[in-house]
Amino acid sequence: MYQVVLIIQCTCIIAVLCEIWIVLKNWHDKLHSYLFLSCIATLVNSIGYLLELLSDSEEAYYMALKASWVGRVWISFALFLFIVELVKLKIPYVVRIILGFINVIQFVIILLTPKTGLYYLNPEFKMDGDFPDFQFEAGPMQKFWKLLLVGYIIFGLFLLFREVYREKDIVGKKRLCTVITAIFVESACTIINMFRSVRFLQVYDLTMIGFTIGAVFIFVAIFKYNLMDTESLVKDYMIDEISAGVIAADEDDNVDFYNKTALSLFPELETDTHTVLRKLKDSISSDEPISISGRLYSPEEKIIERNGSRVEKAYVLVDSTGHYRHIRELEEQKQIANNANKAKSVFLANMSHEIRTPINAVLGMDEMILRESSEDHILSYASDIQSAGRTLLSIINDILDLSKIEEGKMEILPAQYELSSLINDLNNMIRDRAEKKGLKFEITADPKTPHLLCGDEIRIRQILLNLLTNAVKYTPKGSVSLFIKFDKISDDEISLAFCVSDTGMGMKEEDMDRLFAPFERIEEQKNRSIEGTGLGMSIVKQFLALMDSKLEVHSVYGQGSDFSFEITQKVISWDELGDLAGRLKSLTVKKGAYRELFHAPECRILVVDDTDINLLVITAMLKKTELKVDTASSGTQAINMAESNNYDVIFIDHMMPDMDGIETLRRIKAGDALKNSGNRDGESTCAYIALTANAISGAREMYLKAGFVDYLSKPVDGRRLEETLLKYLPEDKVTLTGSA
Repeated sequence: MYQVVLIIQCTCIIAVLCEIWIVLKNWHDKLHSYLFLSCIATLVNSIGYLLELLSDSEEAYYMALKASWVGRVWISFALFLFIVELVKLKIPYVVRIILGFINVIQFVIILLTPKTGLYYLNPEFKMDGDFPDFQFEAGPMQKFWKLLLVGYIIFGLFLLFREVYREKDIVGKKRLCTVITAIFVESACTIINMFRSVRFLQVYDLTMIGFTIGAVFIFVAIFKYNLMDTESLVKDYMIDEISAGVIAADEDDNVDFYNKTALSLFPELETDTHTVLRKLKDSISSDEPISISGRLYSPEEKIIERNGSRVEKAYVLVDSTGHYRHIRELEEQKQIANNANKAKSVFLANMSHEIRTPINAVLGMDEMILRESSEDHILSYASDIQSAGRTLLSIINDILDLSKIEEGKMEILPAQYELSSLINDLNNMIRDRAEKKGLKFEITADPKTPHLLCGDEIRIRQILLNLLTNAVKYTPKGSVSLFIKFDKISDDEISLAFCVSDTGMGMKEEDMDRLFAPFERIEEQKNRSIEGTGLGMSIVKQFLALMDSKLEVHSVYGQGSDFSFEITQKVISWDELGDLAGRLKSLTVKKGAYRELFHAPECRILVVDDTDINLLVITAMLKKTELKVDTASSGTQAINMAESNNYDVIFIDHMMPDMDGIETLRRIKAGDALKNSGNRDGESTCAYIALTANAISGAREMYLKAGFVDYLSKPVDGRRLEETLLKYLPEDKVTLTGSA
């Protein structure tokens, strides 16, 4: 039997050595350190106990006993730390120090065994055949030590069983169960060995076999269930501890795993996983967060694939409360900005009305002076007033256009137009300015350019007017030129190219980026005497962007600049532009040579405006057309006059105090006067035109939607007023003068 015991003990030592080698080979972190410490302690204990079995004297036995206890006092402590690390339990550092200190004290007490009775009472050594026999009674420290071992065993197994209950991964459960088996076997052998009533137990320490069997189960945990796979363990731990909830389910919506966070969010995962998955899917499909305890969580579905095949779905719940709070704050800020923008629009509309009304009077009466005066110095004064008024009007238009662009309400509205008419307008508006500065102004166009086109003539004119005005302003001497050419794109489209060239100041390379910035002017200090807001080029850029084009700029500082762009235009007629110089000569309206476009003594119109001077301006402008012009200073008066008379055209101001223009129009149209307008079908032939100082974004669309057939903004241009009337007056009552 003695030889069998020795063989068993040697086998145990070999098993522990193998465990040490495996741990060393896979050593990565603290978990492995505690397992390695346990293995070393077990090896020292096992070798010490082998020496005990080989002892043949009391002195040799005591030496072997002390060697054995060098390892024995640390086995339970190292295994306890290993279990704590495995289940990721945070043990205070001071507790670890206290437990380690108790082990050191225990070893010291055992070393002093012959001199004290704290561990062994009445020790007696004798030989029982081949077996050394050590008889003793338990001292107080031995009893304490046994209680401490039982405490280690109970608490360690409790931690392991609790972790098995929490663990959702099948491999993780098996890993923990294998470790529990190893600890349980070692613990059972230790406890059994405390009761040395069986003969075999009296001659052999059963804990040695327990350590060997435990080592075998640790081998299984390492090789089969990845106990030493640090990366896998860390991933499991991280998934379990992250703040996001993680739930994994198979193709049949059977939940295989969920972490601690998911369980805290959905306690029903332990009883009803299908309800939880349904909540997650509904949230994902509706794109609405899940509200839990006052916080918002946004689930995402991730497909897990292995070898190209879909194996599982993972649902990740992230606390998005802050995100949605930020979105809500942004929406509130957006609403505040929208309200402020609306307030700005209302302000601009009012400002437009208030400023344009007196400008209308100034420019209107000034035009009458230019038409009717024959004194040169009076005409000179009136011309200066007209120039200053148009400059002021241009500034107002720039501000309102920028407002339209910022609101996203600026639209390109294509319409049929004559290219020669556009060129003529530019010629009339720029030539006087250029000649007053002593500049040469030239317009050159390819004579084969189609004459009748379709596009937004108003925006094209505004772009070119801004470019030409700037060229004149920033050119102290030399010339300003406009070049026009085209390339055919298809049977009904051309690429129309414009280039404005000047011999002015030019720009530095570093100033080019500031060219299109709103309210900024290049070399402000040097050019402070030059009028302007700095909005023109910004508006040009925005208009061209709406037309899918852009402005090309080439400039040499001190020598001049070229501004060019190309826009696609639809061709209505391929009739050529021809001799531009001849056209300009025939179309140019010279200063002081005004002549009305038509005579219509049988036509009658009504002008409604709450400002008397505006009524006077319109009446004066139309005096030579021989029209019968009635005026009304309020909506109520206009309704009464419309009921009593038949009018061919009614101009109605918008912003009137007692009844605005839109309400006035509605009531006139609803009145009985419409039935007596002369139409055999009982329908009115009267044209209703909005004549207002409101030039804010969307104004034209608003008036057309309200029922007006057209829209004229103040200040009223006499020529445009007559052209508009020509469109709506009955042709059989109108006689053209040949000036149109």
